Amino acid sequence: MTERLVRFTDQFFDRLGRLLPEERGADGTPSITDFLMLDLPFVRDGLAQRFEERTLSTDDPDVRVYIGTGTLVRAFAVYATLADDTVDAFWVSIDFGDTATE
Repeated sequence: MTERLVRFTDQFFDRLGRLLPEERGADGTPSITDFLMLDLPFVRDGLAQRFEERTLSTDDPDVRVYIGTGTLVRAFAVYATLADDTVDAFWVSIDFGDTATE
């Protein structure tokens, strides 16, 4: 099976920086590094290997969403586009269990 190239855009990382702190919180709030190390590799693999099977369509026909459960967060959604066999992940939302981000 051929893997697609997966890129995480600056917009994705800017958004992640607004959602998660740089350091893990005393209350257990995960850090950016926690998410990048524990959850993002599985997202990358899913998008690279089976983009159409692992994502759902959205109202925008060019955008698909990968929904997953997290190691330190309840769930997350990664929004991505596919063009020229390259996946661009550009947005992320996180459900922390008690609150979800838009």
